[in-house]
Amino acid sequence: MAVMTYDDIVKGLRDSNHELQTEGRTVRAGLKQEQDTAAILDRYSWLYSDAALGAASAALKSATGQEAEARKRVRAAIIQGIIERRTAAQQDELTTFYATATVVLEGKRIPFFSAQSLIARDPDRARRELLGDLTSEVMAGADDLALEVNRITLLVLRELGHDSYTRFWATLKEVDYKSLARELQRVADAAQDRYRAWVEPRMQAAGRSWGDCPSHHTSYFRGLAEHDLAFRQESFEPAMRRTFEDLGLELFSAPTITIDIEDRPAKNPRASVWVPDAGREVHLLTRPRGGNHDYAAFLHEAGHALHYGLSDPDLGWPLTNLGRSMAYAELWSYLFERIGHYPEWIAGATGVSDAEADRIAADLTGVDLMMFTRYVGKLAYELELYAGDALDPARGRRLFAEVLGARTGFRYDPRMWQFDRDGGYYSADYLRAWLAEAALEERLRERFGPRWWASPQAGDWLRRQWRKGSLPEAEETVAEEGGKPWSGEALARVFAGRLPAPNASR
Repeated sequence: MAVMTYDDIVKGLRDSNHELQTEGRTVRAGLKQEQDTAAILDRYSWLYSDAALGAASAALKSATGQEAEARKRVRAAIIQGIIERRTAAQQDELTTFYATATVVLEGKRIPFFSAQSLIARDPDRARRELLGDLTSEVMAGADDLALEVNRITLLVLRELGHDSYTRFWATLKEVDYKSLARELQRVADAAQDRYRAWVEPRMQAAGRSWGDCPSHHTSYFRGLAEHDLAFRQESFEPAMRRTFEDLGLELFSAPTITIDIEDRPAKNPRASVWVPDAGREVHLLTRPRGGNHDYAAFLHEAGHALHYGLSDPDLGWPLTNLGRSMAYAELWSYLFERIGHYPEWIAGATGVSDAEADRIAADLTGVDLMMFTRYVGKLAYELELYAGDALDPARGRRLFAEVLGARTGFRYDPRMWQFDRDGGYYSADYLRAWLAEAALEERLRERFGPRWWASPQAGDWLRRQWRKGSLPEAEETVAEEGGKPWSGEALARVFAGRLPAPNASR
């Protein structure tokens, strides 16, 4: 390419994203075993390069207003693409490793992801711990590969003039991580007694105690097996269809959204959404097996699918597809997942009594608090990890086990220290969405009533928001609706209002 223009760069980002998203989705869906993003990125080496970064930087200087925001995000996407291109071979090998890895349980060979799914559903506490140990051993086998990805990432950032991993992401996403962490810790500390009152009986039922309970049990606790009879597999799809019909949202009929619910052995059990082109092509993958987790995961991913699927492509590709962070996208997924926490919704979706719906709603909030507490620990661990030598395995394993253990009361297997970490401080994006969702939900109840989630008017409001694509940020949306951005006050009220106080009768 003789002269690289800004339009060339945008087209390259759009085309390469489509190919990369399609490649990742087919592996995640169990339609393909070996991932090969390296070949795709090689074809776009001209795009993910210093030359393209220079051209994008030059284009940014002459832009103003909304166009400047679009060009800033294009520049950020090139930087992240450069990192991805340099780590693509290792990432492909890592993804293929997990897609093809197996464990042997009771003489049977089980795919790694199926083994993870079994942990979440197996009522035998000893077998859960055995499966956790077996899957952790698989993670340890990928240690060198994951470490190499991290090493190359840090090297590329230094070559681009960034001497701090944390400062790089803080600048790119416009987040003060230290201030955010303090607010998150304040909320977690305030809810600690309620958290322990909810989680310790479950630890004891697993034959363990606070500080001695392996973290492998968390996925089983999260699944709320005691309520499985309420969340029947045959009721799953009718309940989901009714939910979105009540809001007037066309999740199941939108031409831009494809839903894959097929059960394949190599399909990752974790529901996900893939976005080759927002406003034009979105895929929702799920592998329902029955139980609350299926309902919660589908609602969560439906928020993503609707946000991206109903974005206005006329905004232009950058502002439709490139968020400043993922916090805004996660805001919508959390908003829809929390619909499943309302007792009235639970009673209508499952047919249980009002009293049982209240109990389930409290336990779902308990799960939410457990996961929030875990992610507060994850962010604290990651900030501490990158404050020193992030490539020292002994240090990383020690920090992972100590920091998460102290925050959650679970005993974390040090071998998970790299598997249980997403790049780019995604943990902070999740946590920002937690805060923003609680604040926004309060405003929706005020505007559309306590059953806002069954209001077509609320659906119309959501549709208008989603037409903005990825332009806004989570905290900006909260502020626009009269809420308090960057504050955990609304979330603290959710935990205090829906979970019994310690020693209170259920």
